[in-house]
Amino acid sequence: MKKLAVLLLFAPLFVKAQNTDSVKYAGSVKYYTKIIADKPGDAEAYYKRGIAKSKLKNYQEAIKDFDKAIALNPKYDDAFIDRGRAKDNLEDYKGAIADYSAAILIKPTAIAYYERAVTKAHMDDHKAAILDFDKSIALDPNDEDAYNERGVEKKILEDYKGAMADYAKAIAINPTGPNPYYNRGIAENITKNYTAAMADFNKVATLTPEDPDVYYSRGNTKRYTKNYQAAIDDYTTAIKLSPDFINAYNNRSVAKYNLKDYAGAIADADKIIALDPKYADGYYNRGLAQDGLANYNDAIEDYTKYITLTPKEADGYFKRGTSKLNLDDDNGAVEDLNKAIVIDKEYADAYYNLALAKRSLNDYKGAIEGYTKYIALEPKDGDAFNNRGNAKRLLGDATGACEDFRKGVEYGNTQAVGNLAKYCK
Repeated sequence: MKKLAVLLLFAPLFVKAQNTDSVKYAGSVKYYTKIIADKPGDAEAYYKRGIAKSKLKNYQEAIKDFDKAIALNPKYDDAFIDRGRAKDNLEDYKGAIADYSAAILIKPTAIAYYERAVTKAHMDDHKAAILDFDKSIALDPNDEDAYNERGVEKKILEDYKGAMADYAKAIAINPTGPNPYYNRGIAENITKNYTAAMADFNKVATLTPEDPDVYYSRGNTKRYTKNYQAAIDDYTTAIKLSPDFINAYNNRSVAKYNLKDYAGAIADADKIIALDPKYADGYYNRGLAQDGLANYNDAIEDYTKYITLTPKEADGYFKRGTSKLNLDDDNGAVEDLNKAIVIDKEYADAYYNLALAKRSLNDYKGAIEGYTKYIALEPKDGDAFNNRGNAKRLLGDATGACEDFRKGVEYGNTQAVGNLAKYCK
């Protein structure tokens, strides 16, 4: 249960769109405005002006033009689709779905099902999204984007095999498209197929070498395989390409901590907090590094800030309690460790450290209870058996102590060997 606060990017990678030619689209608005003045019944002119306004991200005004186009031509399926897109951009998802459904009734096209699927995905209705992607693909079996996006939805639903198949199909259609390789790499990371993930991220890096996300995700792969310095190098590249890439700072901080570069980990955590003072994991990871430097008081301050931001996370209480234990504040440790256990009743390390704190307070019965709960979760830990044996011995339970010392020996605890020889003759 000991946690490093590491962040993953699970959202699909999208190729960065070219800068919108705002001058061009502003000109289009003026052009079609003139046409509308001359021909106020021209549905296509309203539609094309709506498209230009959408390109300028003026979605409310675009919707008004699509409304007019539809009023003039109630069977204008393209106008319904683009009005749906504008509504989706305004997070009016129900309105968007209604428009896509209307377009489908007029003409059931692949693009209408595709767009409706995308909106359903935005609503976290992933199963329904997959059904619409199915229909889109049935109508256009060579649409790489539909396979890629359906793969993303399957991954979210933890159907990794199905997701992989969809990404492979998208790649077969277009071997130079980066998105399916990237998303497949993410799925391979999740399924711990790190060699394959590296190959996919390497491919993306050759296709889109200026995209920071691929270096970030490849860095995660390297960190999972404990290649921490190489992971740091990739996170650094991601940061150079995107200087405010807060997740890259976060995971680089973790990798530096893994290499016991505690000062470097703190420097990255400081940057995280400067970028976003409410980014909880920055405080958590800085606390870990402060612990590594035995700066327990500073660590406690960071864990306290983490707890303030994430009061329902057991890890913050556990780490703060452990830092208090290192400062011999046994009562404070007991309080925090009990809070961790209330949140997560299967937090084995919290029971173990709680037992240590109670042993320091000469609460041998409480220590035994803590070790017993820990052993129920970690039944082959020789240290716990040895420690529980000592607590039983101090309570005068010689038989129970010797049973625990024997278990400690069985599971490789060297101190238990001496205790068994000394107390169980």
